[in-house]
Amino acid sequence: MDWRRVLYAVAWVGLPMGIGVQLLHNPPKDPRLYLAYPLFGLLFAWALLQGPRKAPKLLTHALGAYLLFEAWRAGREYFVVGFWSPALYLLAAFAYPLPYALAAGAFWGGLLVLLPLLLGQGGFPFPHYALAQPVLLALSLLLARFREYYGQVRFWREQALTCPLTGLPNRRALEMALEREAARVERGERPFSLVLMDLDDFKKFNDERGHPEGDRLLKEVARYLKEHVRQGDLVGRWGGEEFALLLPATDPLQAERLSERLREGLKALGVSASFGVAGYRGDLEELYRRADEALYRAKEKGKDRVMRATREG
Repeated sequence: MDWRRVLYAVAWVGLPMGIGVQLLHNPPKDPRLYLAYPLFGLLFAWALLQGPRKAPKLLTHALGAYLLFEAWRAGREYFVVGFWSPALYLLAAFAYPLPYALAAGAFWGGLLVLLPLLLGQGGFPFPHYALAQPVLLALSLLLARFREYYGQVRFWREQALTCPLTGLPNRRALEMALEREAARVERGERPFSLVLMDLDDFKKFNDERGHPEGDRLLKEVARYLKEHVRQGDLVGRWGGEEFALLLPATDPLQAERLSERLREGLKALGVSASFGVAGYRGDLEELYRRADEALYRAKEKGKDRVMRATREG
């Protein structure tokens, strides 16, 4: 079940249903007041048609005016509007920056609090109703700010750990994943392997065809690697034209076979690459060094090949 669709339906279907319940429970005594409902409906529809940027601002004031109308029409039962005022404050909180959201919410909330006094309805449950409005407004504003802060943190976290060109995890993200995998091995799980892969003669390719073509090639290789590793394997961009594969619970011989399949697949696409394979033996720095040395030997022996680190099992 897609809960986002359910929540969206509750939000946008629930409000019209609330209007229907209000009309059923407390129908207007003056038939002319029925004319206000299609007018408010047109106002809401017009606001929604203004697009996602303008609609929340306009809906804030449309809903504020509607709730004020219902509070006035309800008379002694003005407090039922308090059930719906959080929707008004949430709209304001997400539609405006904090100072303007506070002003918009306080404006309509203040009118909703003053109206019962003007109508001479200051007895019970007015104190509860009146106190609830600033609390609901404050909570709505805090929720919006927390959501905004979370979004910023998530954005910067993703930017800091993702290669913007290929969409793959970057070197820092890979290092963090390797540290987590090493911790699992320390808890008794099977050792893993690291594969470093470097595109052969990439500088020459860039010089001859230009950087846009080089970027296209990097994205094509990244997409191929993601689609052809096993479930649970992690592919990342190590830097430049170099990629890395973290292969959990995989010994060096298995990693070598997988790398050979990837090499052949890339070659069929017209891409030449060299691979260096090393298995984890308790030291991450040693793992990086041995995988890099294996890659260097693959380059030295003519490129387009897979080499396993020396003294591997």
